Amino acid sequence: MTSFADPRGLWLCLIGPDALEALPTDHLGWLGVDLQHGRYEVSDLAGLLRVARVPVLARAASGDAAHLARVLDTGVAGVIVPGVSSLAEAQGLVGAVRFPPEGRRSTGLTRSVLVGGPGRPLLLAMVETAGALDDVGAIAALDGVDGLFVGPYDLSLSLGRPGPTDAAVVAAAARVREAARAHGVLAGAFSGDRALDALLPADLDLLAVDTDVTLLRVGMDAVLG
Repeated sequence: MTSFADPRGLWLCLIGPDALEALPTDHLGWLGVDLQHGRYEVSDLAGLLRVARVPVLARAASGDAAHLARVLDTGVAGVIVPGVSSLAEAQGLVGAVRFPPEGRRSTGLTRSVLVGGPGRPLLLAMVETAGALDDVGAIAALDGVDGLFVGPYDLSLSLGRPGPTDAAVVAAAARVREAARAHGVLAGAFSGDRALDALLPADLDLLAVDTDVTLLRVGMDAVLG
């Protein structure tokens, strides 16, 4: 199982390469670039990758095979794929992300090839639907899946719960971590809330502590008092 120097990561939603280059990352083990809800396009990844000093994972906009291929061609360390709702969908992701014979992804003269990107990028399936939670053990056991990543906000909506700190959502996150441990894959989650930090499993391999948006807001408050 791949490990990170520090499980804590920062979720990027809007900053560009210049701001990232100026950002201290000594206490971060990874960065997540949000292509689903952030302002980024796939074409923005190369610039961020050039200045990043820790591994970069991209939260894909969707599980579309052509989109995933373009994201991986940039040389990111891996993809976090949202909206997985079943084992069958996870099997489709393996096919899209892995080269033959494991999958059907095509190779070519890509940035990943030119700069020596990861030969086998990580594939993390987001558990943020009731369907994915139902199939969580089977998804974790699937060859080609490297980890599970909890999206507690969408998961709370899918479960009909009032928010990510609800007891049912917290229990679901623990269930995801147990499934990942049982099958030797990574367990991760997004937080963005200090109360939620304390409720999520303490031994996660990846924890997106917060976003660059929060960093800017907190920094402004600290500077201006």
